[in-house]
Amino acid sequence: MSNDEGVQRGNWKNWWEFLFSVVGSLVGLGNIWRFPYICYKNGGGAFLIPYFIIMFLCGMPLMLLEMSFAQYSNLGPGKVWVCCPLFKGIGHGMIVLTGIISTYYNVILAWALYYLGMSFYPQLPWTSCNNDWNTVHCMLRGMNTSSPNSSLLVENHLKNATNVANHTDMPRTPAEEFWERNVLDVSDGIDNPGGIRWQLLLCLLASSLVVFFCLFKGIKTSGKVVYVAATVPYLFLLTLFIRGLTFNIDGAVKGLGVFLIPRWEDLLKFSVWCDAAVQMIFSAGIGIGGISTLASYSSFNNNIFRDAMILPILDVLTSVFAGCVVFVTLGVMAHEAGVPVDKVVDSGPGISFIAYPEAVSKLPFPQIWAVLFFFMLFIVGLDSQMVHIQTLTAALLDNFPKALNKWNTVLTGVLCLVSFLLGIPCITQGGVYVLTLIDWYCTSVSVMLLALIEVTSLAWCYGVDRIYKDLEMMIGYRPNPVWKIMWLCISPLVVLLIWIVSLVRYSPVTYGEYKYPTYAVGIGWLIAISSLVSIPVGIISTLLNTGDNSEPLLQRFRHSIRPTQKWKPSRQPSLENLEMRKTLI
Repeated sequence: MSNDEGVQRGNWKNWWEFLFSVVGSLVGLGNIWRFPYICYKNGGGAFLIPYFIIMFLCGMPLMLLEMSFAQYSNLGPGKVWVCCPLFKGIGHGMIVLTGIISTYYNVILAWALYYLGMSFYPQLPWTSCNNDWNTVHCMLRGMNTSSPNSSLLVENHLKNATNVANHTDMPRTPAEEFWERNVLDVSDGIDNPGGIRWQLLLCLLASSLVVFFCLFKGIKTSGKVVYVAATVPYLFLLTLFIRGLTFNIDGAVKGLGVFLIPRWEDLLKFSVWCDAAVQMIFSAGIGIGGISTLASYSSFNNNIFRDAMILPILDVLTSVFAGCVVFVTLGVMAHEAGVPVDKVVDSGPGISFIAYPEAVSKLPFPQIWAVLFFFMLFIVGLDSQMVHIQTLTAALLDNFPKALNKWNTVLTGVLCLVSFLLGIPCITQGGVYVLTLIDWYCTSVSVMLLALIEVTSLAWCYGVDRIYKDLEMMIGYRPNPVWKIMWLCISPLVVLLIWIVSLVRYSPVTYGEYKYPTYAVGIGWLIAISSLVSIPVGIISTLLNTGDNSEPLLQRFRHSIRPTQKWKPSRQPSLENLEMRKTLI
């Protein structure tokens, strides 16, 4: 690509825009509603040891790899595989996967917006049993405390009640019934989609419009938005942390103890190391193309090695801090209810949309705290959704620059509209079953395999020597040779092991205690492989269209793993470095 084309595509105005954009991408909903539970379940503070080790073995090497070849070429995942055409299907698979994720991520933003709007009511609607959606099983915390079964009732209140279809006769808190019967108005299964929740439809439209206005001028607008979007969550988390400590110090300390006190014996469990690896891959955003898209807008001489060392550490520290905030809040809840902290621990939406709403309702001026929390939740998700749409936009612009470059704003609007329309099935009464199905199979199969093939093809086919030459041109020096070993052996083996173990430990999708019908599981597997089909298709088409038809297959293979003429640095390096690079291509 020529220098003019690189300038026309655009670059971040400064390094801070890139940094905050990546931070916003890494710090997502998983930091708040997945990591705390995974850490608690797998040894508490002891879990941080395998988590940091996996970060060094996989997180940093893979992030450096994804960032380096995208920054070098100024191309996103949809086009960057001109460096190794045989595996162009990897980039296409990442685009498909990102498109799928963007549809249901938008729905989660709609949930947060709905709660945000309801937080302005004079009385928070999830604090009483006197609403139209409440049932006879609704019970306020602390009712009938003299009953010998009261502790059991309290425990049932605190648990995430996603098993609504199977335990409708169990007592529930107002927060649980608000989530199930008002927000979702959930049906009895995926076979019964029911009607569209018009309130969520409006929220879905609003979230799509917000994403569009953050991106309508590409990185010119998103680069400014991220200054706020990436920092606001930290301010809100700090505020909630301090408030939890000052509101009930005994409960907060108990909550922190459950989260951070290490259970060293758990380090001997293989499942703990596997969970640490899975969480690190997902949290670092490896294998879905978002990180490489953001890096493709960096200036050619940006110190990408420095960034790849800083950002994973920042992601881990953010996860730990978010876990502290969550467990301080859960500790306060458990202390007030008179039950152990482990009775209120849960993962997923239950943390954000059941436990936290109930927790903030106990604070003075609860409307203020509810608004702060759900605004923070929306901003955390907004960062990630912006990157999803940017990845799709960059892929189309890279592949059709002449046709689409002047229609950048229209293209962004169309993608936001498509994301809105495809999200509608997830806001029906049975929509939560659809969303869970998509999320379960997208993340359990596709991401790991894409990351594995990516690192293997780049390290072994494009070649670590070329990667080092490219890095030297950009940052002015060669990193330590240990990264070659990471890319060639250690990181691929770790990811392969994770993927195999994930398949061995595979269990069919569930929602609470609801078990999906066989045909739905089949649809889930089709969703999982939809982003992988492009890899063998790309390999076959490349081999068929490379070289002369009379050439042996092995010769075509050799040509197909070499960079094409379109693989050029986004900025012209020095003649000396360019000559050195030619010896390797």
